Amino acid sequence: MAAATCAGTMALGKSLAKELGRNNITVNTVSLGLVQTSHSDAEFLAKNMDKIVRNYPLRRIGKPDDVAPMIAFLASDAAAWVTGQTISVNGGFAMM
Repeated sequence: MAAATCAGTMALGKSLAKELGRNNITVNTVSLGLVQTSHSDAEFLAKNMDKIVRNYPLRRIGKPDDVAPMIAFLASDAAAWVTGQTISVNGGFAMM
């Protein structure tokens, strides 16, 4: 189910980018890995961290500061010609 949801989200992003581009609206998808926030289950992470990080080439999970620059870039004028893309910000998880 997760793979189908991911593929559907990427397809929707490309479709919206194509449709909305004529109105100078960009649409991109950001594919995230596990990002630890204040809402994360600290007990679960503490118990499973070794197992989780083995799935990441960078051997750690993300922090909001790892993701924020990409989101800020995509929302800025500097990304005015970037549309219909899926950008992985996931510590290399997508390669595994």
